[in-house]
Amino acid sequence: MFKQPFKNNQMPLNGLQQIQQQLNQQRQLLRVVQTALPDNLATHCLHITYNKNNLILFTDSSVWASKLLYMRQTILKTMSEHAGERVHALKIKVLSKSVALNRKTPKAPSNKVLNTLSAANHTEPTDKLSISMSKLIKKVLYMRLGMYLLLRR
Repeated sequence: MFKQPFKNNQMPLNGLQQIQQQLNQQRQLLRVVQTALPDNLATHCLHITYNKNNLILFTDSSVWASKLLYMRQTILKTMSEHAGERVHALKIKVLSKSVALNRKTPKAPSNKVLNTLSAANHTEPTDKLSISMSKLIKKVLYMRLGMYLLLRR
């Protein structure tokens, strides 16, 4: 009678939801690999990606990368069992320390920007975005006031 009597009416995920879902899957895969490794190696496994039966494992130094290479068969076997299909390749990459050191701290918004945001923000009791924005503006203002008082002493 009907070709598809029950349609799956799930809404498609938006971009942020897809990214969050991918990150959750990667965290789960990382936990799977970490449980298969000794504790001293597991703590140096920082991130993992899995795509088309290829696995990339990120670590924090070349010393740990070489030690993880000795565990290649264990990692591949564990991932194959978890994925339900054979994992073909494992690459181990070292995250450079400069990535963590070169992070710029965000600048605090100027008074002009805060005043513009305050003027544009119309807080309504049902609008979550307006409520969050007003809380953020107040928090930044209180932080500035606290810094001013500390410097004044």
